[in-house]
Amino acid sequence: MWPIDTARPIVFGGASVRPLDPALPAAVELRPPVRRGDLTPLLDRRPGTVVIIDGLFGGSLAVTPTECRELLDAGWTLVGASSMGALRAADLWPLGAIGVGDVFTLYRLGALTSDADVATTLDADAGFAELTVSVVHLRAVLAAAVASGVLAPALRTAMSRAAEDVHWTERSWPACRAAWRELGVSEPLVSAVLRLGRETSLHPKVRDADTTLRSVLANDWIGDRIHPVRRCPACQELLEGALFCPTCVSEAHETCL
Repeated sequence: MWPIDTARPIVFGGASVRPLDPALPAAVELRPPVRRGDLTPLLDRRPGTVVIIDGLFGGSLAVTPTECRELLDAGWTLVGASSMGALRAADLWPLGAIGVGDVFTLYRLGALTSDADVATTLDADAGFAELTVSVVHLRAVLAAAVASGVLAPALRTAMSRAAEDVHWTERSWPACRAAWRELGVSEPLVSAVLRLGRETSLHPKVRDADTTLRSVLANDWIGDRIHPVRRCPACQELLEGALFCPTCVSEAHETCL
């Protein structure tokens, strides 16, 4: 079983953590989104738990799988979710990295394949708030629009393709609006989708960050104190020995097709 350290977990997070219940980030050692070189100093500390949620893309060198592997080799528990964490957990789960949430699961399933699917630009002066929209967020919002009857499935597909054609560094909601107007989507439909885009509950990275921090802080999902009856931390479905929750995997996969 994995060792559990009594020290507070070290969490690298930004945009995905900002909307959470303040009690969650207050209970961990919260650091800015991870970048290359941030994990190396931890090798000199007593092993504990590191949670990677958000990381820097593009403007700064991204944390590498090698850096994460060195942390695992040194005895650290490495948990990944949401964004950069989901990517690195999908890279290193055979070596002991623990992935949590829909985004990680979609990378493991192969429904997501590119780093750019979670990439956004961030405002370092505003708590690393997102300035652009990731593919996973965009698809989740459009799927919700279909589920609520706002969009027909065929229009959802066309709108997704039009927005995804905008480079991730420029794909803001206003840029999506412009792409959809060019596609001929009516203004009332565009406005309805943009309203959904402001709902935190529809943001996959935020949902996964919430699930991850609650699970890590509960200390009953890894280590010697694992609960005798395992349930999915997202929907409470009985897992009964399954690696992934069949309910959440199915719903997440359908959302992103």
